[in-house]
Amino acid sequence: MSALWAPLGEQGNEAGDGRTESARSLKVLPTVRTTLARFPFIVVLIAVFGVGMAGLLMLNTTLQNQAFQYRALKREATVLAYDQATLQNQLDQLSAPSELARQASAIGMRPNPAPAFLVIPDGKIIGKPRRVSGDEVPDLIVRTPAELAASEAAAEAKRRAAAEAKAATQGQN
Repeated sequence: MSALWAPLGEQGNEAGDGRTESARSLKVLPTVRTTLARFPFIVVLIAVFGVGMAGLLMLNTTLQNQAFQYRALKREATVLAYDQATLQNQLDQLSAPSELARQASAIGMRPNPAPAFLVIPDGKIIGKPRRVSGDEVPDLIVRTPAELAASEAAAEAKRRAAAEAKAATQGQN
């Protein structure tokens, strides 16, 4: 029964056993020992806290190591990108038409003003193949620095020979 429905005054005991108000007084019960109940809770709480801290420490260490690896790999990728750009630049320079013409001229190849073409799938030849002497298109011949030096040396030797021959003919006269 609730306090609102309880009988007021000295009408008797609610249970109807005839006891008075003084007989219904509260009595102190013996206290329950709570120290044993708190100790396991505190141990579990400390253990959970310790495991959490150890987990955070391991996570932090792992993330730091990964950050170092990331920086090292990023630095290596940057170096490799620069190396790739340098190699690509060298490849572009070596495959330029002027460089290819210079290399072809260095091994003795000369431009052909009337080339013949070979159609690969059919094996058919378009045009008439002709041997090139090398003097057909002198403007397209690219001379290497070694060839230029050799031609200058040959021209100088020719001039000297002509000058010596001229001096020899004048000395005989």
